[in-house]
Amino acid sequence: MRADPQMVVRVPEELKVWIKVQAALNRRSQNAEIVYRLEQAKKLEEAA
Repeated sequence: MRADPQMVVRVPEELKVWIKVQAALNRRSQNAEIVYRLEQAKKLEEAA
């Protein structure tokens, strides 16, 4: 079991479906897809 904190986020249905599709295409869980994309966005922002 991971010790990472949990966070509840409400998103529009369209975004939820998109994340689900992207996660499947990338063979990730939806959680892993969201974490990956947030990490990438953070890296881009820090590089700017």
